[in-house]
Amino acid sequence: MKKAIYICIPLLVSLLLFSCGTTDGNGEPGFGDGNGFTTFTLSALASPAEAGTVTPSYGSYEKDRNVSVTATAREGWDFVNWTGDQESTDNPLQFQIASNTTLTANFADRRSSYSVDLTVADAEDEISLVFGQNEDEDFVYAPPPPPTGSLDARFTESAEDYYTLFQSNLLSNASWEMIFQSGSGDVLTLTWQITDTQMEGSLILSDSDDPAQSNQLEIDMRSDSEVQINVNEIERVFIHYTLD
Repeated sequence: MKKAIYICIPLLVSLLLFSCGTTDGNGEPGFGDGNGFTTFTLSALASPAEAGTVTPSYGSYEKDRNVSVTATAREGWDFVNWTGDQESTDNPLQFQIASNTTLTANFADRRSSYSVDLTVADAEDEISLVFGQNEDEDFVYAPPPPPTGSLDARFTESAEDYYTLFQSNLLSNASWEMIFQSGSGDVLTLTWQITDTQMEGSLILSDSDDPAQSNQLEIDMRSDSEVQINVNEIERVFIHYTLD
């Protein structure tokens, strides 16, 4: 009788250990379901949390099961991509689960959607420019600069010049550099009108390429609509958008 008991005890311990846990092929702990199958957990969240939802946000699945996870953006936001244990721009995201999986659905704020009509004028002439943020990132190239002594104003970026320059509305920070010269007098007058389709944040006209610093010039373009610039003191300006 004692011999039979000694045999049963190791067998019972082995069965208990087998039923309590398993590992996947990478040595990551999974869980047995009691029937010899390995299951893994899924955990998914939205970033920022207020930007949208993820369905399902949590679950337990047998190994190699097909899983589908959907990110839903709230108003004012766009889904961008998935990061974590799976990286993709697909939505819904579909994959076979092979390990415990953590996902993050990343969203971008698209409340920065606007257009600004900007006029640059000297004593005799004027030039019209347009800039802003939208989905299409529109642009219109500027021709070669006129000779010295003629009015000129243009946006410049990556060795290219533009009369119209739109950046992505998914950016929370955007900047434009504008160069100019006067054809008559030393003073240029800049006037502008914002078409506020869906805009939050600050729009600052400055003489510094650093949004956090200015030298002589710092104008809140959402509060003011005109400024005069002495071309002998300032040779270029920068426009900085920052989503608060």
